[in-house]
Amino acid sequence: MILIITNKGDIHCNPVIKHLQKNGDDYFRLNTESLLTDYLVSFSYKKESVNLHIQNKINGKSLSSNEVISVWERRPNSPILPKIKSEKIKSVVEDEASELAKWIRHFFINCRMIGSSVWDRPNESKLRQMNTASIVINELKSKIKLPHTLLTNSKKDLEQFSVSNPELVVKPISADGLMLDDKFEIPFTSRKVSHNNLNIITQEDLELCPTFMQEYIDKNYELRITVIGKKILCCKINSQKLPKGNGREDWREGYEHGLAEVEEWVDCPIEIEAFIFLYMQKMQLNFGCFDFINAKNDFFYFLECNPNGQWMWLEEDLGIPISEAIANFLSFREN
Repeated sequence: MILIITNKGDIHCNPVIKHLQKNGDDYFRLNTESLLTDYLVSFSYKKESVNLHIQNKINGKSLSSNEVISVWERRPNSPILPKIKSEKIKSVVEDEASELAKWIRHFFINCRMIGSSVWDRPNESKLRQMNTASIVINELKSKIKLPHTLLTNSKKDLEQFSVSNPELVVKPISADGLMLDDKFEIPFTSRKVSHNNLNIITQEDLELCPTFMQEYIDKNYELRITVIGKKILCCKINSQKLPKGNGREDWREGYEHGLAEVEEWVDCPIEIEAFIFLYMQKMQLNFGCFDFINAKNDFFYFLECNPNGQWMWLEEDLGIPISEAIANFLSFREN
């Protein structure tokens, strides 16, 4: 039995489930926002035996934890509560339901996993990623490089960094969006700035909001690499063919500006393969979406690894069989 922990709106699960159905593999989809309404949950311990049983009231499917061979934690959401008039009671039920969802997610420890309720959040930390990547590079004596990076709330450190790196990229630490001049802006894409642009930032600003920045790297192209177990699927993105401000600096801005036209399914460079396998081992990952730059100096630069990143756009644009690779990994069918 394969357990998929997600939500009803997550379309990434659908093509994977189609492959599981085609292969005759048993699976159970747990949409965590409907935990209180669509499922019956029972945990028992008796006669030295532990079992977590979950039944879907809608389709009748059931899961027993002792039958689970693998778990894919994709996009769980907080449980939605039934209508409760009392705010005090609602608050208690909300806390209990949220904690129960976590208990279920944390229960499975001896299974093959994609995604982790324990490790995904720590592995999203850019500080942890940069530190691990530097260790991997040193151990492999790799030619892969890391961008000069600074995260600071010190005006002095910011000024020194910007002088030695005249072109910078400012990145958010966490924020998905904010209101700016009565317009909702989404700053998840990188912003290229110069030393002069940073002069307006004060020490008081930095104390309120530390800033994360890296040197801007002139690039030939970029690589988006999806890794499932030992399977590496690599997409080359010729982002420099995209318009300035619409994907050239950050390919994620190119979705509506011809991104699909500059993508190419390619073999992964050998030096990057070695880096990826050791990185994933150290981060205890079975899945990751890696971003690399091939710079004008022809070195590869590691930017980040999203431990639960988006990938369906690559399958739709290029036919890269990512959903099939995920299904095969979960069902132990991988080559």
